[in-house]
Amino acid sequence: MTRIDFYQITQSQHSADGLVCKLCHKAYQHQQHVLLLTANQQQSDHFDRLLWTSSDDSFLPHDQTEQPGLLTPILINHQADPRGERQLLINLSEEIPLFFAQFERVIELVTEDNKPQARAHYSYYKERGYQLNHHNL
Repeated sequence: MTRIDFYQITQSQHSADGLVCKLCHKAYQHQQHVLLLTANQQQSDHFDRLLWTSSDDSFLPHDQTEQPGLLTPILINHQADPRGERQLLINLSEEIPLFFAQFERVIELVTEDNKPQARAHYSYYKERGYQLNHHNL
């Protein structure tokens, strides 16, 4: 069953963008393929640029589209087609995608700006019996 992790950003030294980059980097180091599901094209473009510059000493291979026959380690998209062997879904969209259960793990971020949405997502997963984990940062 899919594991659901909620990361609540409570301290000023953490930013949502920085945390997303760290989570992508950690997943890449562990050879996990990631779908970074964004809310819109603007957010996809933002993370596409951000992942190029997130660290001076490492490279995070990513793209907004996949080429036939290739599995991009980090796929950034707001209209994702969930085909492929991806282990991690980082959900930045406002909705819970219908295909979330095909992932081993789903990460949801909780910020001051999205608390009502995060609560609704938490309730949705809980009502369906998913293992929920909460991390305060």
